[in-house]
Amino acid sequence: MFDKRNQLVFYANIVIIVFGLIVILFSDFVLMGILLTAIGAILIFEQIKQNKGAFSITGLEKILTIDDTCGTQATLVQKQNTTACHTANTAYWFKSITPIGAITNFSINGQSPAEQKKDNNNKYQVCMTLPANSSATHGIETTLKYHYKNAFGRTEGILSHTVDDQTDRLRLVVDLPKGRPVSTARAYCIEKGKEEALLPPIVTGETRLETEVINPKLGAEYCLQWNWPEPGLLQKIGCLIK
Repeated sequence: MFDKRNQLVFYANIVIIVFGLIVILFSDFVLMGILLTAIGAILIFEQIKQNKGAFSITGLEKILTIDDTCGTQATLVQKQNTTACHTANTAYWFKSITPIGAITNFSINGQSPAEQKKDNNNKYQVCMTLPANSSATHGIETTLKYHYKNAFGRTEGILSHTVDDQTDRLRLVVDLPKGRPVSTARAYCIEKGKEEALLPPIVTGETRLETEVINPKLGAEYCLQWNWPEPGLLQKIGCLIK
């Protein structure tokens, strides 16, 4: 949580608290010991507060629904409880949205984003303005939604999420269309360029995949990947007619 400089400050505050307790227990200067202990505790509290990230996320759920057997139309809904760790935070950015195929129709809680852009990695970022009152510091229910076009036509598909904010639980869900069931599926994490396998995802009815991670690592990318067969000729014709 702390860099080296902050770690030294943290340990120094611990020493102040320990020294204060020793003074309380083994000397007649009880009030001075209480004062030292209180000062050390306050300094640690303020240090932890200052080193918090800008936001914390509770119960993030990302659901990808593919609407047709050709994988040409899909919708993603991301639900989470967003808490601002500081009252000065006035906007929240959804980051690392990978542009698979074409992405359109961004909405946040049913409204258009306050701002939309691409970062240096060619990934989308969309912004939500936080309420003027302090409700964001107590957590607000947030829903991001957008539409994919021509993104999941291949025999391999993937739903991923990069943990940009401290998150207590991450759940990834993929709903495939009937008539083109999943063949294989796996879940994994990429951190600092290294891939780590996760527990196998739960597959229900050959068309619903889900995986859940408790306390995912900050900065890591979590992936739910599946393989499914090529759509049949009649399915392709049906997709063209739609």
